[in-house]
Amino acid sequence: MSPARRGDGGGPLDSARGERVGSPGFSARVGIPGFSARGERSPDFSAAAARARGLTAHLFTRAELEALAEHDVTQLARSPKLVVPVPANPSPLELERAVRLTARHHLRTLTRWDGAGPVLAVFYAEQDRLSLRAMLRGALATAPAEERLAGLIPTPTLPERVLAELARQPTPAAIAAHLFAIGHPEAGRLAPLVGAAQPDLLALELALMHGAAERARREARWGDENLRLFVAQRIDTANVEAALLLATAKDVEAGRCFVEGGLSFTLEHFLSVVNAKNPAARLRELLSHTPLVALLNDPERAGFVLALSTQQRAARLEPLSSAPVLLFLLRLEGQERDLRRILQGAALGAPAAVVRTELVTP
Repeated sequence: MSPARRGDGGGPLDSARGERVGSPGFSARVGIPGFSARGERSPDFSAAAARARGLTAHLFTRAELEALAEHDVTQLARSPKLVVPVPANPSPLELERAVRLTARHHLRTLTRWDGAGPVLAVFYAEQDRLSLRAMLRGALATAPAEERLAGLIPTPTLPERVLAELARQPTPAAIAAHLFAIGHPEAGRLAPLVGAAQPDLLALELALMHGAAERARREARWGDENLRLFVAQRIDTANVEAALLLATAKDVEAGRCFVEGGLSFTLEHFLSVVNAKNPAARLRELLSHTPLVALLNDPERAGFVLALSTQQRAARLEPLSSAPVLLFLLRLEGQERDLRRILQGAALGAPAAVVRTELVTP
């Protein structure tokens, strides 16, 4: 099949027209194929799956990443897998930006192919959450703008120029105000939480988690069973992470923090962990016979690795499903994580052996 025809080219900020971000009409208009102008979906993933497999060849392999961890990371600047120009002697920040823009390039390529739409929409929901979390954490820690941008992936609703502007905002309130100005869907969710002189970071992060989950569930309805199971598994991971955080929090109504739509970690499980004398032991008891047991030590990293391995298996068993597209997107996100860790390790003088053990690319 040939690439899908792009939408009308409306920019990612056109949600200001009043159209619900994440709706089929919005997805079609911002150039996410798989949707017609009337919001009809295409259930055929074969074209996008084939393109995703081809794009995987342009990602760094595990061996290449381990070599970068071993040697001078300036070798990264000479790699043909960075598709944007890099100065002869780049700074770590210049390399970070090149990696980020390379990810944007690959996503724009995938966007042109039939069937990518609902998978990309789910992926973008999570990337927006990670980006806004980094912005809020950075503002509360008064981190330099460049540090807040590290490891992020631009999306249609948070493109590179918007991320750069958000990274310069001094407070969470200023971030929320800017999100309102561009019509981002999380603006209204964050606004009630940013009025205090020192906003509650846990409350902000839980709000982002709810927003991303709702957006992902909505978009997954336009996909296949694999995409819906992927979203449910990611919600389970988010709920496990939230339960461990809430176990040490005070004056928080835990039940309201639970996100509906998971697969095996129920509200009953969630509350039993939050209220347990030993939350980690209770969690181990609940998850010991499920794949989620891997989340006990580092829920976010382990959850990502679990999602990646699940999609690797699904892509082999169902090569015409959404799995190959999801696998490519997770590999792209994993590359961002790994290159950021390699650059950080080089800056801090971390032993290459330590950095290698923290890579997530299979």
